[in-house]
Amino acid sequence: MNDKAIVSTTTLVVSLIAYLYAKEAQKDAVPYMLVAGFIGSIVGETIVEKRNNPDK
Repeated sequence: MNDKAIVSTTTLVVSLIAYLYAKEAQKDAVPYMLVAGFIGSIVGETIVEKRNNPDK
């Protein structure tokens, strides 16, 4: 799996979780998805960095 796919997948998964949470809580989903997408991309980048440089 290449680096872009890992970041995209984690961003998608975290955004979907936030969307489902917002719908369950009957809140506006847009702010939750924006924040979750940002957090998901950071998590994905961290996974890629750890995968490429296991010594750090």
